[in-house]
Amino acid sequence: MTHYHPDQFLLNDYVAGSLPGAVALPIAVHLEYCAQCREEGAQLSRLGAELFSELDPVPVGDDAFARLLERLDGKGAVPMTPLAPQRPARTRDGLPRALRSLVPTGVEELDWKRISGALRASRLGFGDPRREVALHHIRAGGKVLAHGHAGSEITVVLQGSFSDQDGRYAQGDFLVRGPGDEHRPVAAADSDCLCLAVLDAPIRLGGLLGRLANPFLRIHPR
Repeated sequence: MTHYHPDQFLLNDYVAGSLPGAVALPIAVHLEYCAQCREEGAQLSRLGAELFSELDPVPVGDDAFARLLERLDGKGAVPMTPLAPQRPARTRDGLPRALRSLVPTGVEELDWKRISGALRASRLGFGDPRREVALHHIRAGGKVLAHGHAGSEITVVLQGSFSDQDGRYAQGDFLVRGPGDEHRPVAAADSDCLCLAVLDAPIRLGGLLGRLANPFLRIHPR
């Protein structure tokens, strides 16, 4: 059972299809774990359909469909999770199917970079020019360096769990950190923790090590 969810504004924008692909992706992943949000999304979708049906028709140009395709061309595609409650499917690694195209050959076949003794990361080729989409792996019992956020970070726990000063986050939980937020994730002692993370600005490390490393920290959209 998940305990942390996207707020109603994010969920409504997801259902309406108005979010950037890299922001919609972690919501699609969360929905595969969370029957509650799938049901709420389905209700929002039905409400939107009812409101749309009451609108007066508006004439559009003959090239409207072609212009729509041009707008969609090149944007990161997010496999949309059906909103109706159902048993989620998993990949062979136990990952949500929304990540299938981004992790086609398995988690261990990704290009992993060691960030610290406890943390490694693998950037995924999503195609967003402003945001970094990555998997973060924390070894069991590992402590990530305390850090703050210069922008937003959306995290969904895929496997295992971690905790910080605000709570404990297990499989499927959805978290948003904003500018000025600070925390120090610690993985559970009995299992490694794997998360999907989407950042639009670098993190800011604390302490002496942080002061030395911060000038070199970057996000890497691709």
